[in-house]
Amino acid sequence: RGTPGVAARVFRAVAERGINVKMIAQGSSELSISFVVNGSDGEEAVRALHEEFELSKIED
Repeated sequence: RGTPGVAARVFRAVAERGINVKMIAQGSSELSISFVVNGSDGEEAVRALHEEFELSKIED
């Protein structure tokens, strides 16, 4: 069983920064989501995801 709301968190995080998602592809798992944004928005989209999912958080 998956975790509901993962895709919603992804797209909300980029939308809140005014980034337009041009294309979405998702496999059978919510952990496998691909999407396309304008090249000029790429770095900001990555930052948005890092913040949303606390990917830069260092664990002891």
